[in-house]
Amino acid sequence: MRFSWLRTTWKLMSISLVSVLVITMLPTTGANAASTSEVWLTDMAQGSKLSKKPDTTFIVDDGAPGLAIVVDEYTTYQQMDGFGASLTDASSWLLQYKLSTGKRAEVMEKLFGQTGIGLSLLRQTIGASDFNWEAYSYNETAGDVNMNNFSIHRDLPYIVPMVKQAKSINPQLKVMAAAWSPPGWMKKGQFSNAQNSMNTGYLDPQYYGAYANYLVKFIQAYTAQGIPIYAISPVNEPGLQNPEYPTTYMSIPDHNNFIKNNLGPAIKNARLDTKIMAYDFNWDNLSFPQQALADPAVNAYIAGTAFHHYGGSPSAMTTLHNEYPSKDIWFTEGGFGSWNPSFNGMMREMIAVPRNWSKSYILWNLALDQNNGPTLLSNSINWGTISVRSDKMDSVTFNDQYYAIGHFSKFVVPGAHRISSTTYGTGTLDQVAFKNPDGTKAIVVFNYGSASNTFKVVWNGQKITYTLNPNAAVTFKWS
Repeated sequence: MRFSWLRTTWKLMSISLVSVLVITMLPTTGANAASTSEVWLTDMAQGSKLSKKPDTTFIVDDGAPGLAIVVDEYTTYQQMDGFGASLTDASSWLLQYKLSTGKRAEVMEKLFGQTGIGLSLLRQTIGASDFNWEAYSYNETAGDVNMNNFSIHRDLPYIVPMVKQAKSINPQLKVMAAAWSPPGWMKKGQFSNAQNSMNTGYLDPQYYGAYANYLVKFIQAYTAQGIPIYAISPVNEPGLQNPEYPTTYMSIPDHNNFIKNNLGPAIKNARLDTKIMAYDFNWDNLSFPQQALADPAVNAYIAGTAFHHYGGSPSAMTTLHNEYPSKDIWFTEGGFGSWNPSFNGMMREMIAVPRNWSKSYILWNLALDQNNGPTLLSNSINWGTISVRSDKMDSVTFNDQYYAIGHFSKFVVPGAHRISSTTYGTGTLDQVAFKNPDGTKAIVVFNYGSASNTFKVVWNGQKITYTLNPNAAVTFKWS
């Protein structure tokens, strides 16, 4: 009996000891885990431009009052396609011909690579835009409705190679596309002072089917080059008329009729999985995409809508999302130049755009020269994400928008979700947070005020505390 009691006691002690060992060896979670966050700072006044600072460690949040940003990774919003720019004719030409092979590899890595800012989206022009050496389409043979003479040969010397190089550096990169104009022979109503038949005018209804075929041929031709087209819009900035470069007027009824009767069926019949984006213009004309989405036949063909920033407010995208929550929203063109040069404005907008349901943020020209070209415009006030001098070799400047978008693109990969982040307390902070597919989190914070802000980021019962100077941005990334 005595030995039986000893055996039982020893057995219970052994089980208890094993349990303690197992519990000790289990990974800690929640407030007990010491998570470390990367810190990347842009503070122009202090000479920091997307500079890596010492890591910081989360500690248990004591709940003390003060300016706080609370991150909830379990409340998720839209899935991100990414951040990027446009390899226009001008940009591609500069990268191809004004950089040596070695310098080009270095610059492209800084733009698209993991050691750079990891841009993951391109918005390509279908034929010519305003940032071209010349106005051209892919079929200049009048009346060729069957597209027998369609060819992208004009893009092959330097545009296609630059897109391919970007994709080789970042295999996750997606390519969108938009046409500034159909071939001139498909149009009517051109201004008498237009320099080219593609400059101004509208698509002649008799060529709706031919233009849909033209766009399908473009998708197929680029896909054959190893460049799948993720999404397409029927025309860039419908309603804009400018005699200096390709532009196309397209009314709301014409836009809707073309999508539901021509483009949508053409893409479907060609068995392409390219998405159709409606509208592709400014926030200040919300009735245009609203009427597209309200038409059931159009709605069935479009994946969502695309926006630019040259008029209106990003909040228009939230209005549209609330009306049509099943449809996606993209921000496809944001140009910066002498009319909107501030880093403050860039950061505030780049935070506001995803906070208003956009799946993307895409800058305009990836590269322009010292004259803000090459361009068809008589006076270009646009700046490239980078500047590449056209009067010498290997002269490159990385502009403010490079560092601004880098605060997002370097840390938020395609497939990430925006997650809940709420600011409590008094301060001058804009912020937005994301969760990547691998579980890492990133939050971008910008101080738009005139004084420093000390704040804490609270996550999972833990906090990190940071002081951010005026007009400075910081990205924290942790797992």
